Amino acid sequence: MNRKKKINQTLKSKLKKANAKLQKSNKPKYVSKSVRAQLIIDNVENHKVAETTRLVLSTLTLDCAPMLLALFNQENVLKFVGDKKIRTLLDAETYIADEQQKQEDIGYSFYAMHLKECGTPIGISGLIKRPENEYVELGFAIVEKYSKNGYVKESSQQVIEHAKNSLGLNALYAKTHKENTYSKSLLSNLGFKDYSITAENPELDHFLLKL
Repeated sequence: MNRKKKINQTLKSKLKKANAKLQKSNKPKYVSKSVRAQLIIDNVENHKVAETTRLVLSTLTLDCAPMLLALFNQENVLKFVGDKKIRTLLDAETYIADEQQKQEDIGYSFYAMHLKECGTPIGISGLIKRPENEYVELGFAIVEKYSKNGYVKESSQQVIEHAKNSLGLNALYAKTHKENTYSKSLLSNLGFKDYSITAENPELDHFLLKL
C-alpha cells in the first residue's frame, strides 16, 4: 500500500471512530483539540503538492471552505481581485470542487497555503490558465490577519519552482490592479517584468517571468 493511501485510510478510520463516538454521546458534539489538530495535519499531508520552511501547499479540500469564504469577502480582495460571488460555505465548496476538477484535468490549480506547524489554511497560491491569455498565470491571496509575514512570497516562490521543475512550464504571467502596490512590488521581487498586452482591462498592469 502506498503512503498516500495509507494516510487516507488512517484519516478515514479516525474520522469514523470520532463520529461514532459523537453520535452515541448526549453531550454537545466535540472532538478533542489534539485529535482535531492531528486530523487536520494528516489531511493536509495527504493532499500536499509542495512545502516551504513554514508552509505546506496542498490542493484545496472542503476543510478550506471557511477560509475561502472569509478570504473572498475581504475588502482588498473584492477591490483588487474581484467579486467571486462567494457568500456562503456552499459557494466556497463549489469553488473548491471547480479547482479540484482543474487539478485533475490540467494538472494544476490554486493551492491552499497551510501553516506547517498546525495545518491552518491562511490563503491560496497557485496557477490558472485563462483562455484569453497565452501563458499560465500565477495568482495569490491571503487572509488579512496573516499578511505582511512573508507567506505570500514564500508560497509564490515554491509555486514558481513547481511550475518550472514539476510542470515543465517556461514562463508565467501575472496581472494586478494598478493601485495594488503590494502585489506589484512582490511580483517585481519574484523576478517578473512588465509585459505589454492588449484587449485587457486598462486598470490592470501585466507581468511576465521567464523560467
